[in-house]
Amino acid sequence: MVSPAHLAAVRHPQPADLHLLIIDPAHGRRPRPLWLLRRADRPPPSVSLVTQRRRVLILGGGHAGVRAARMLLKQRRPADQLDITLVSRENVEVWHGLMPQIVSGVLQAQHVLIPLREILPGVTIYTREIESIDPVHRRAVLSLGGESDEVTLEADYVVIAVGSVTDLSRFPGLTEHALQTKTIGDFIHLRNHLIEMLEAASVTTDPAERRRRLTFVVAGAGYAGVEIASEANEFLRASLRSYPMISPSELRLITVDILSRVLPTFSDRLADRVVERMRHRGIELRLGVGVKEATASAVVLTDGTRIETRSIVATVGIGTNPLVRTLPIELQRGRIPCDPFCRVPGWSGVYAVGDNAAVPDPGSGQPFGAMVMVAFGEGEQAARNILADVRGQPPEPCHPARFGEVALLSRRYGVAQVRGVALHGWPASLVSRALFLSFMPTWRRRLALMLHWMGTAVLPDNLTPLPIGRSNTVVPMRFGAGESIVREGELSGRFYIITAGEVEVLQHVDGGERPIRRLHAGDYFGELALLGDRRRTATVRAVTDTSVLSIARQDFTALVEHLPALHDALERLPPVR
Repeated sequence: MVSPAHLAAVRHPQPADLHLLIIDPAHGRRPRPLWLLRRADRPPPSVSLVTQRRRVLILGGGHAGVRAARMLLKQRRPADQLDITLVSRENVEVWHGLMPQIVSGVLQAQHVLIPLREILPGVTIYTREIESIDPVHRRAVLSLGGESDEVTLEADYVVIAVGSVTDLSRFPGLTEHALQTKTIGDFIHLRNHLIEMLEAASVTTDPAERRRRLTFVVAGAGYAGVEIASEANEFLRASLRSYPMISPSELRLITVDILSRVLPTFSDRLADRVVERMRHRGIELRLGVGVKEATASAVVLTDGTRIETRSIVATVGIGTNPLVRTLPIELQRGRIPCDPFCRVPGWSGVYAVGDNAAVPDPGSGQPFGAMVMVAFGEGEQAARNILADVRGQPPEPCHPARFGEVALLSRRYGVAQVRGVALHGWPASLVSRALFLSFMPTWRRRLALMLHWMGTAVLPDNLTPLPIGRSNTVVPMRFGAGESIVREGELSGRFYIITAGEVEVLQHVDGGERPIRRLHAGDYFGELALLGDRRRTATVRAVTDTSVLSIARQDFTALVEHLPALHDALERLPPVR
């Protein structure tokens, strides 16, 4: 006879129904609760176990989520009976603090990407998109890639660590034209773009266009803005040795920030040192003025200044993750309100950490800032408090370790304030690198990073671009009133569809420009030059602020070749457009 003390019940889903099995652990393998539902619309199993394992579900593979998983692995005991699952869009942890060095070539992509399966042995990992989060029932729905292929995960404890997103909607034109700095692909594309601008400027004969190609604007003077501007500036100026036709005096790099100082979390003394260093290296600083809008060929600042450029780098516009917006809770300035223990009030077993969490400082009561060290501390403390709950112990408030703050501006220059000590120059550079090395998860990673840093300290700059193709060739663009979208006589390369605004078509006649016609939303232009493989027959200029969809030549050609009716309709259009 089976004793109740040795009973374990688990439901196994079958195509028709769920069947209850009674298993005697003394005579069979100990069952594990099934908590993976193959279909999102199937009701969750109601599992009641005498020896039920606890399930921890971590949503997000950034610094906070990974730190939570590592702490659980490090401190769990066999008696805790924990099953840990982590969901991440990518199967790597990205070290954002090191990514600006990709721009200058000091580091390569593999140095800032840490495979999750390498550092989280024993954790079940899903590299999938999170479709929805149900904090009340502690479940999440994941997309497996198909139109209706979903999977639902349930848990006893949920850690929400999905982070923030880039939101440039407050700045007209930035979404269409800014070089973003969120992903590893963004930084590789930025490096390629810098090289592309030098190449284009070296051969153009138009002085105005040459100035645009050699002018670079960085929006934001926080950590990312200062580091990216400094690394890009060092890279561009060192690269001029390979472009003798470009004078260093032609190169302009401008950093813009609405605040009146750089690096707001640093002391005034170190911030002043950074300003002095950046200006000494040729970087222009426009503080107290922000970006108002951008077009394909210019940036307009809040004071009305217009900077002609083909390159604007956005390190501003941090927004709330759309998943967080769907949660049934009133957000605190775009973040999930938490108690000092990283728990979300009202949702039993739910924790929030990292950029998407507003965890109050027990001392001041104000939420901790969105910084790497804070993400580390919150992730680790949430893990400790989960283990405390499992063991029936009281939780402890979050006190992120304050090792200090560091910023690397070049190979040999940095700033650091560590435990009350302020450093700048090469000593700060060494301290900054030592701090990054100390947080690398394995000795192999630390050694590889250290050896690469040592090598790049003596080797010349690498000008090799990484020509990664971009699949999206239908590009939204925005032009301000008075800007020329195409010019008469130019070589044709793109087809344009007007989505908003009004443009004017003009031709050169007797030394002047004669208006031909006006086009509005829903009209298009550029097809005749592409069909005839010839230069533009007219100039098209924006009358009002105008948005267009721009289609590359190869895609336009593919369309008309496979749609004969479209080709015939375009051929019948008037010869001047």
